[in-house]
Amino acid sequence: MHDLDPKLEALKERGWQEVAAINQALATGQIDEEGWHAAMAGLIKPAYLAAQNPYAQAGHSGDAETWEATRGFIAEALHRDGAFLDVGCASGILMESVHRWGANQHLRIEPHGLDIIPELVQLAQQRLPHWADRLHVGNIRTWRPKARRFDFVLIRPEYAPAARRTQLIRHILDEVLVADGRLIVFVGSEERGVRRVESTIAAEFPVHGRVEIPHAGDQRLVRRLFWIDGCGA
Repeated sequence: MHDLDPKLEALKERGWQEVAAINQALATGQIDEEGWHAAMAGLIKPAYLAAQNPYAQAGHSGDAETWEATRGFIAEALHRDGAFLDVGCASGILMESVHRWGANQHLRIEPHGLDIIPELVQLAQQRLPHWADRLHVGNIRTWRPKARRFDFVLIRPEYAPAARRTQLIRHILDEVLVADGRLIVFVGSEERGVRRVESTIAAEFPVHGRVEIPHAGDQRLVRRLFWIDGCGA
Protein backbone atom coordinates (compact mmCIF):
# COMPACT_ATOMS: atom_id res chain seq x y z
CA MET A 1 0.00 0.00 0.00
CA HIS A 2 3.08 2.26 0.17
CA ASP A 3 2.59 3.30 -3.47
CA LEU A 4 -0.95 4.53 -2.88
CA ASP A 5 -1.87 8.16 -2.32
CA PRO A 6 -3.77 8.13 1.00
CA LYS A 7 -5.69 11.30 0.15
CA LEU A 8 -6.84 9.87 -3.17
CA GLU A 9 -7.72 6.48 -1.69
CA ALA A 10 -9.73 8.17 1.07
CA LEU A 11 -11.74 10.06 -1.55
CA LYS A 12 -12.55 6.77 -3.25
CA GLU A 13 -13.38 4.90 -0.05
CA ARG A 14 -13.31 6.32 3.46
CA GLY A 15 -12.52 2.93 4.99
CA TRP A 16 -9.96 1.96 2.38
CA GLN A 17 -7.28 0.94 4.88
CA GLU A 18 -9.67 -1.31 6.79
CA VAL A 19 -10.96 -2.82 3.53
CA ALA A 20 -7.39 -3.44 2.36
CA ALA A 21 -6.63 -5.22 5.64
CA ILE A 22 -9.70 -7.45 5.24
CA ASN A 23 -8.72 -8.29 1.66
CA GLN A 24 -5.19 -9.10 2.81
CA ALA A 25 -6.53 -11.38 5.53
CA LEU A 26 -8.54 -13.26 2.92
CA ALA A 27 -5.57 -13.50 0.55
CA THR A 28 -3.31 -14.93 3.26
CA GLY A 29 -5.90 -17.40 4.53
CA GLN A 30 -6.45 -15.74 7.91
CA ILE A 31 -10.17 -15.61 7.11
CA ASP A 32 -12.37 -17.47 4.65
CA GLU A 33 -14.97 -15.90 2.37
CA GLU A 34 -17.68 -16.13 5.01
CA GLY A 35 -15.34 -14.31 7.37
CA TRP A 36 -14.66 -11.75 4.65
CA HIS A 37 -18.36 -10.92 4.38
CA ALA A 38 -18.69 -10.78 8.16
CA ALA A 39 -15.72 -8.41 8.42
CA MET A 40 -17.03 -6.14 5.66
CA ALA A 41 -20.45 -6.04 7.32
CA GLY A 42 -18.76 -5.29 10.63
CA LEU A 43 -17.19 -2.18 9.13
CA ILE A 44 -20.41 -0.55 8.07
CA LYS A 45 -23.04 -1.83 10.52
CA PRO A 46 -22.19 0.33 13.56
CA ALA A 47 -21.59 3.47 11.50
CA TYR A 48 -24.79 3.16 9.49
CA LEU A 49 -26.97 2.33 12.50
CA ALA A 50 -25.54 5.22 14.51
CA ALA A 51 -26.16 7.75 11.74
CA GLN A 52 -28.93 10.33 12.11
CA ASN A 53 -30.26 10.67 8.56
CA PRO A 54 -31.05 8.26 5.69
CA TYR A 55 -28.11 9.45 3.60
CA ALA A 56 -25.55 8.69 6.30
CA GLN A 57 -27.42 5.47 7.06
CA ALA A 58 -26.54 4.45 3.49
CA GLY A 59 -22.90 5.45 3.79
CA HIS A 60 -23.14 8.92 2.26
CA SER A 61 -21.31 11.68 4.11
CA GLY A 62 -23.26 14.59 2.60
CA ASP A 63 -26.84 15.78 2.34
CA ALA A 64 -29.67 15.59 -0.19
CA GLU A 65 -27.87 17.93 -2.58
CA THR A 66 -24.61 16.00 -2.61
CA TRP A 67 -26.53 12.72 -2.81
CA GLU A 68 -28.15 13.90 -6.02
CA ALA A 69 -24.81 15.13 -7.35
CA THR A 70 -23.05 11.82 -6.70
CA ARG A 71 -25.86 9.31 -7.29
CA GLY A 72 -28.24 11.03 -9.67
CA PHE A 73 -26.42 9.78 -12.76
CA ILE A 74 -27.72 6.28 -11.97
CA ALA A 75 -30.91 7.50 -13.65
CA GLU A 76 -29.08 7.38 -17.00
CA ALA A 77 -29.10 3.59 -16.78
CA LEU A 78 -32.90 3.49 -16.54
CA HIS A 79 -34.40 2.94 -19.98
CA ARG A 80 -37.82 1.34 -19.38
CA ASP A 81 -40.43 0.54 -16.76
CA GLY A 82 -39.57 -2.28 -14.40
CA ALA A 83 -38.73 -3.70 -10.99
CA PHE A 84 -35.42 -2.44 -9.58
CA LEU A 85 -33.42 -4.32 -6.94
CA ASP A 86 -31.01 -2.20 -4.90
CA VAL A 87 -28.43 -4.58 -3.46
CA GLY A 88 -26.98 -3.24 -0.23
CA CYS A 89 -30.06 -1.08 0.23
CA ALA A 90 -29.22 0.01 3.80
CA SER A 91 -31.70 2.78 4.75
CA GLY A 92 -33.61 2.46 1.47
CA ILE A 93 -32.78 5.99 0.32
CA LEU A 94 -31.69 4.78 -3.12
CA MET A 95 -34.97 2.91 -3.51
CA GLU A 96 -36.77 6.19 -2.98
CA SER A 97 -34.42 7.96 -5.35
CA VAL A 98 -34.74 5.56 -8.29
CA HIS A 99 -38.51 5.66 -7.92
CA ARG A 100 -38.39 9.46 -8.21
CA TRP A 101 -35.74 9.53 -10.95
CA GLY A 102 -37.80 7.11 -12.99
CA ALA A 103 -40.93 9.20 -12.58
CA ASN A 104 -38.99 12.23 -13.78
CA GLN A 105 -38.33 10.28 -16.99
CA HIS A 106 -41.94 9.09 -17.21
CA LEU A 107 -40.88 5.57 -16.18
CA ARG A 108 -42.59 3.35 -13.62
CA ILE A 109 -39.78 2.01 -11.47
CA GLU A 110 -40.83 -0.44 -8.74
CA PRO A 111 -38.04 -0.42 -6.12
CA HIS A 112 -36.97 -3.41 -4.01
CA GLY A 113 -34.07 -3.81 -1.60
CA LEU A 114 -31.69 -6.49 -0.36
CA ASP A 115 -29.11 -6.23 2.40
CA ILE A 116 -26.83 -8.71 4.13
CA ILE A 117 -27.32 -6.95 7.50
CA PRO A 118 -30.73 -7.71 9.08
CA GLU A 119 -30.71 -4.58 11.23
CA LEU A 120 -30.38 -2.38 8.14
CA VAL A 121 -33.31 -4.12 6.48
CA GLN A 122 -35.33 -3.47 9.65
CA LEU A 123 -34.28 0.18 9.52
CA ALA A 124 -35.43 0.48 5.91
CA GLN A 125 -38.73 -1.24 6.73
CA GLN A 126 -39.34 1.25 9.54
CA ARG A 127 -38.58 4.17 7.22
CA LEU A 128 -40.55 2.76 4.29
CA PRO A 129 -43.45 0.75 5.73
CA HIS A 130 -45.31 0.91 2.42
CA TRP A 131 -42.42 -1.06 0.85
CA ALA A 132 -41.71 -3.33 3.83
CA ASP A 133 -42.57 -6.48 1.88
CA ARG A 134 -40.08 -5.47 -0.82
CA LEU A 135 -37.11 -5.51 1.54
CA HIS A 136 -35.15 -8.72 2.02
CA VAL A 137 -32.20 -10.05 4.01
CA GLY A 138 -29.60 -12.01 2.08
CA ASN A 139 -26.19 -12.24 0.45
CA ILE A 140 -26.55 -11.46 -3.24
CA ARG A 141 -23.87 -14.05 -4.04
CA THR A 142 -26.35 -16.84 -3.23
CA TRP A 143 -29.73 -15.13 -2.83
CA ARG A 144 -32.59 -16.06 -5.14
CA PRO A 145 -35.86 -14.13 -5.26
CA LYS A 146 -38.91 -16.18 -4.33
CA ALA A 147 -41.63 -14.24 -6.11
CA ARG A 148 -40.14 -12.61 -9.17
CA ARG A 149 -36.98 -11.63 -10.98
CA PHE A 150 -35.98 -8.03 -11.60
CA ASP A 151 -35.65 -5.80 -14.64
CA PHE A 152 -32.80 -3.87 -13.01
CA VAL A 153 -30.29 -4.98 -10.39
CA LEU A 154 -27.76 -2.52 -8.97
CA ILE A 155 -24.63 -3.76 -7.19
CA ARG A 156 -21.34 -2.37 -5.93
CA PRO A 157 -18.06 -4.17 -6.73
CA GLU A 158 -17.33 -4.67 -3.03
CA TYR A 159 -20.20 -7.12 -2.61
CA ALA A 160 -17.79 -9.95 -3.44
CA PRO A 161 -14.02 -10.42 -3.23
CA ALA A 162 -12.38 -9.23 -6.45
CA ALA A 163 -11.62 -12.78 -7.56
CA ARG A 164 -15.32 -13.69 -7.25
CA ARG A 165 -16.89 -10.77 -9.09
CA THR A 166 -17.51 -12.65 -12.32
CA GLN A 167 -19.17 -15.47 -10.35
CA LEU A 168 -21.38 -12.89 -8.67
CA ILE A 169 -22.40 -11.43 -12.02
CA ARG A 170 -23.11 -14.87 -13.47
CA HIS A 171 -25.34 -15.69 -10.50
CA ILE A 172 -27.30 -12.45 -10.92
CA LEU A 173 -27.74 -12.94 -14.66
CA ASP A 174 -28.85 -16.55 -14.20
CA GLU A 175 -30.91 -16.34 -11.02
CA VAL A 176 -31.96 -12.78 -10.19
CA LEU A 177 -32.36 -10.75 -13.39
CA VAL A 178 -35.04 -11.27 -16.03
CA ALA A 179 -33.64 -12.50 -19.33
CA ASP A 180 -33.64 -9.07 -20.95
CA GLY A 181 -32.86 -7.17 -17.76
CA ARG A 182 -30.00 -4.82 -16.94
CA LEU A 183 -27.31 -5.32 -14.30
CA ILE A 184 -25.89 -1.97 -13.20
CA VAL A 185 -22.47 -1.97 -11.55
CA PHE A 186 -22.08 1.22 -9.53
CA VAL A 187 -18.30 1.54 -9.37
CA GLY A 188 -18.17 4.76 -7.41
CA SER A 189 -14.90 6.67 -7.65
CA GLU A 190 -11.92 5.61 -9.76
CA GLU A 191 -8.88 7.21 -11.34
CA ARG A 192 -9.83 8.97 -14.54
CA GLY A 193 -7.60 6.99 -16.89
CA VAL A 194 -8.06 3.47 -15.51
CA ARG A 195 -11.22 1.36 -15.48
CA ARG A 196 -10.03 -1.04 -12.80
CA VAL A 197 -13.33 -2.61 -11.86
CA GLU A 198 -14.64 -2.93 -15.40
CA SER A 199 -11.39 -4.57 -16.54
CA THR A 200 -11.90 -7.40 -14.04
CA ILE A 201 -15.29 -8.17 -15.56
CA ALA A 202 -15.25 -7.21 -19.25
CA ALA A 203 -13.12 -10.19 -20.30
CA GLU A 204 -16.05 -12.48 -19.52
CA PHE A 205 -19.11 -10.25 -19.87
CA PRO A 206 -19.76 -7.63 -22.54
CA VAL A 207 -20.32 -4.12 -21.20
CA HIS A 208 -23.25 -2.53 -22.99
CA GLY A 209 -23.10 0.97 -21.58
CA ARG A 210 -21.33 3.22 -19.13
CA VAL A 211 -21.62 6.66 -17.57
CA GLU A 212 -19.09 8.76 -15.70
CA ILE A 213 -19.16 12.20 -14.12
CA PRO A 214 -16.40 14.39 -12.66
CA HIS A 215 -15.44 13.97 -9.02
CA ALA A 216 -15.84 17.22 -7.11
CA GLY A 217 -13.02 16.39 -4.71
CA ASP A 218 -10.15 15.71 -7.12
CA GLN A 219 -9.82 16.12 -10.88
CA ARG A 220 -7.85 12.88 -11.07
CA LEU A 221 -11.00 10.97 -10.17
CA VAL A 222 -14.36 10.33 -11.80
CA ARG A 223 -17.50 8.62 -10.57
CA ARG A 224 -18.50 5.69 -12.74
CA LEU A 225 -21.07 3.06 -13.44
CA PHE A 226 -21.50 0.57 -16.26
CA TRP A 227 -24.12 -1.97 -17.17
CA ILE A 228 -24.46 -5.45 -18.61
CA ASP A 229 -27.66 -6.36 -20.39
CA GLY A 230 -29.07 -9.86 -20.14
CA CYS A 231 -28.86 -12.26 -23.05
CA GLY A 232 -32.47 -11.62 -23.99
CA ALA A 233 -31.95 -7.88 -24.40
